[in-house]
Amino acid sequence: MRLIIKKLLNLIGGDHFSEKIYIRFFQLKESIQYQFLYPLILNIPGLKTIYFIFSKAFNYEVAMFIAARKDYIYKKNNNTENLFLLRRNIHRIEKGLLMKNRRSIFALDYIEDTTILYKKIISLNSQNDQLNWAHDILEKYFSVTDSHPTIDKAKNIFTNIENRASRQVEFTPYSLSNENKDNSFEEFKKLAHKRKSVRFFTNEQLPERSLIDKAITVAGLAPSSCNRQPFMFRVIDDPQLAKKTSNLAGGTTGFADHIPAIIAVIGQMNVSPSIGDRHLMYIDASLASMNLMLALESMNIGSCPLNWPEDKTKDKQMAELLSLQKFERPIMLIAYGYPEKNSMLACSVRKPLEQLRQYN
Repeated sequence: MRLIIKKLLNLIGGDHFSEKIYIRFFQLKESIQYQFLYPLILNIPGLKTIYFIFSKAFNYEVAMFIAARKDYIYKKNNNTENLFLLRRNIHRIEKGLLMKNRRSIFALDYIEDTTILYKKIISLNSQNDQLNWAHDILEKYFSVTDSHPTIDKAKNIFTNIENRASRQVEFTPYSLSNENKDNSFEEFKKLAHKRKSVRFFTNEQLPERSLIDKAITVAGLAPSSCNRQPFMFRVIDDPQLAKKTSNLAGGTTGFADHIPAIIAVIGQMNVSPSIGDRHLMYIDASLASMNLMLALESMNIGSCPLNWPEDKTKDKQMAELLSLQKFERPIMLIAYGYPEKNSMLACSVRKPLEQLRQYN
């Protein structure tokens, strides 16, 4: 729309005239919105809904949510491999197990479905810690809950599943120990101070993939709502693909060609059928991304989170470039590599404590 207006004004009066009128036009538009339109919308019930019916601002997110809900419900109703649902339900059971004054019967509304889902998933996958955790939590659950028709039915399904191989590690709730706690705050503070956004990297050597995998493993330890982890990290270390990706990001003018590799943090909205959960991927991916950048810094690998604002065109370009599903979108891009010698870093003084913190 803005581009069309600019072209029309150029035809009427040339570049200088069009720029002045263009700026005045949008200043007037913003003034009307601020003084009259937005107060009206906020104060009259129902007007917000009418306003956004005619607005395309959230069309992309709405379409994404519909695709995510379709995928989630399909997987649930067709008994397919839904690891998001398994992690969520096992985590819910685990929270029930660690509660004080634990109820003798709980999780009735989803224990049978969870057991069936677990059976389906282990039939398609080899042994791993995620499935070992599910096994141990279910085993613990059935050992501590009282008899109930629903629990008994689920227990019968579980006991007839082929036993997992014996292990030394048990993935069940454990007691917090206050012994031998390291006072590592000062070391962590040093790491946080040391981590700065690096914008110029050497092209002579890329960090080995094994180091990136280590950092991503630590990133995966970040908190996540019901342990669903609605994100993944796409590591782009092919030079041509990294260049295309970095040029799509905002704010990379002047250093995009100096980025040897990128990690695209991809959010996945298909972890829940609830519209209230549609923002989980933004929160959880951001928590994990900070872990990732600190882990990289600890190995002297520089990083720089790149701006990825709401832009339907760029989202579509990135989706095509990385072959993303309709329920996936980039949350952010993280440039990484070994810093170029003597490259400059922004000082970027942060808010003082008084501006960051307010009690109660």
